[in-house]
Amino acid sequence: MIILFLIGAFAAAFIWEFYYRRHWLQNVTVRLWFETDALYAGDTTKLYEVIENRKAMPVPTLEVGFHTSRELDFADTENTNVSDHIYKRDVFAVLGRQKITREIPLTCRRRGHYDIKEADLTSYSLLYRRRYSHVFDISASIYVYPKMTDVSETIAMCERMLGTLQCSKRLYEDPFAFRTIRAYTTDDPMKTINWKASAKTGELMVNTFDSVMSPKAVVYLDVEDSGILKYEDLVEESISVSATIARKLLRRGIEVGFGFNGVLESGEYERCFAPCNQKSRLIALERMLADYRLENGSISYDKIFDDICPSDDTLLIFVTKNLTEAMLDNIRMFADGRRSLIVCPIRRGENKTYESVPFKDSMNIRVSYIEK
Repeated sequence: MIILFLIGAFAAAFIWEFYYRRHWLQNVTVRLWFETDALYAGDTTKLYEVIENRKAMPVPTLEVGFHTSRELDFADTENTNVSDHIYKRDVFAVLGRQKITREIPLTCRRRGHYDIKEADLTSYSLLYRRRYSHVFDISASIYVYPKMTDVSETIAMCERMLGTLQCSKRLYEDPFAFRTIRAYTTDDPMKTINWKASAKTGELMVNTFDSVMSPKAVVYLDVEDSGILKYEDLVEESISVSATIARKLLRRGIEVGFGFNGVLESGEYERCFAPCNQKSRLIALERMLADYRLENGSISYDKIFDDICPSDDTLLIFVTKNLTEAMLDNIRMFADGRRSLIVCPIRRGENKTYESVPFKDSMNIRVSYIEK
């Protein structure tokens, strides 16, 4: 009887292993996606992991692994290895026709474009004698925009240099400069109602127009870091400062242009664009800065000045950590009397070399330092 029992057990194990090897992956799927497709550096989000087994046969042991950038800080560090990437691997026991969903909190520490391209699935035979594996293609990505930083003093200085504090309601609108359509408020005159748009949406909508003299600003970002000693922290601060200035000015109704001297990997983005107040431009700007990698290098800062032709009433904002006498001369020459503000990120305690430089009033140039 014992011999027959052992023979039966070995036969059952052999049949199970033969069948399991052929069908363990059948109707098993893995999906990964982020809770949002974009956020600012320092913010938190979630990564969703879904394992589903649509067949009746269970999968007693299923390891699911993936890797992504180490700049994504997972709150759950169990089964996580950190080297040049973060490698995360979890083990599940998946019953027949079962769906398992996990929410993994994470913090995005640094700007960038991060993705998860594949997930590794691993299972084992009885007694772990054989190992089976498969790679799933995954498409999970997230844009981490430059962090929001405190530029309140810089914005106040910009408003003073523009000559007027921006108000939410424009006093002198040009009826021929159509801007956009928005929802009606009690402060809007009846003559601005767009009846066609109101009929389509089912609620009152009004036309809005730009001012005859709409304030404009152009931000010129310098990311050059070509010295023997690298100052990546100051370059990152420059990127954050310039992006935050652009966001703040756009929210005040100021048309903003942008240019920077970083080398992009592809031609997907415009490195320089003229002043405008379109929200789509801000999204493209933030994605461009998220995609830019410091190791790609940069071109000479003064080469981007001529890529945008600002009018005489445009405020020029130069964000650079590389403030030298030669650069000041280049900025003076390019500004040519236009109002200009130089924002220079420095490390706390460093000497503010050009803070008290006596510029001529006709040049209308000011230097502002931001300590990191």
